[in-house]
Amino acid sequence: NGGYGNTVILQHGGNITTLYAHMSRFADPRLGARVRQGQTIGYVGQSGLATGPHLHYEYRINGVHRNPRTVPLPPADPVPEAFRSDFETISAGLWRQLDLYRSAQLAAASN
Repeated sequence: NGGYGNTVILQHGGNITTLYAHMSRFADPRLGARVRQGQTIGYVGQSGLATGPHLHYEYRINGVHRNPRTVPLPPADPVPEAFRSDFETISAGLWRQLDLYRSAQLAAASN
């Protein structure tokens, strides 16, 4: 896919797609196959014109890249009461992991 190298584009229904590029290789899903949330579709790489290993991600509406952090998303149902305790336990651990990055500081060495 040009400068993107190994690329997967997922169709989410309607006019929304996500693009994952510069992958080293693809996982099991084949062209046109349905994938589930959380399913591995590929592996981080340095294909195409990438200058280092990383995953390039795009959220597209009508084929146009949009910032996934600011685009209005459809409302979601709340976590059902039966799963709320498990959800809170798991999410608390994830928040603690994210907090580690908030307090991290980058240091640069100069020659």
